[in-house]
Amino acid sequence: MKDRERDEIQHYVKVVDLCKNLKLIAPVVNSYLNTESICKMRPFIIGLLSVGLLCCNSENNTTPQTSAPSEEQATPDFNVALTFINNYTIFCTKTDRQRTDTEWIKQNPLLTDSFKNRYKSLLDSAQKKDPELGLDSDPIFDAQDFPEKGFSILKIDTLGRYVTVAGNDWKEFELVLKVGQQNDKWLVDGSGLINIPENKRAKR
Repeated sequence: MKDRERDEIQHYVKVVDLCKNLKLIAPVVNSYLNTESICKMRPFIIGLLSVGLLCCNSENNTTPQTSAPSEEQATPDFNVALTFINNYTIFCTKTDRQRTDTEWIKQNPLLTDSFKNRYKSLLDSAQKKDPELGLDSDPIFDAQDFPEKGFSILKIDTLGRYVTVAGNDWKEFELVLKVGQQNDKWLVDGSGLINIPENKRAKR
C-alpha cells in the first residue's frame, strides 16, 4: 500500500469517528464515496462505516434510562403523623368541644379518605352491635386512656411508612401510625385500630 493511500485511509477513519459522534455519517460518506479517488477503496471504507454504526447503536442502546421517582421511592413525611396525633390529643383533652369526634375527623385535612372511611365504619359497626355503649375505647389511640401531654416520634419504618410515637408524659405508651400519599400530599392513613394491621400495632 502506497503512503498516499495509507494517509487517505487514516484521514477517512478520523472522519468516521467524528461523524459517528455528530450523527452525520451518511451525508459525509456519500460525499466521499462519490469522489473518483477512492472508488477502489469503497469496500474498505464501507466496512469501517458499518463498524462505526454498530458502535453508535450499541452506545444508544446502553444509555441508562432515568425515570421520575415513584410513590414507593418517595421519602414519607412522618411529621404529618406527629402533628395529627398531637392535635387530636389536644382536641380530646378539651372540656368545651365545639364539634364531635366524628365531625373533627371528617373535616381534618391531615387524614386520607381511607382513614376517614375506616373510622366511620368502625363507629357504625360498634353502634349497631351496642347502641348504648358503641366502642369501648378510642380507635385512634387504641386505648381508653392516653398521654395528655402529647407524643414524640420514637422510631420510623420508611419502607412500610409506619411511625411509632411515645407519650411525652407516659413513655411506656406507644402508638403506631401510618402515612400515605393522596393528591401528591403526605397524609395520615392509619392510627391505632384504623388501617394498622394487628401485627404492626403497639402492644397493649
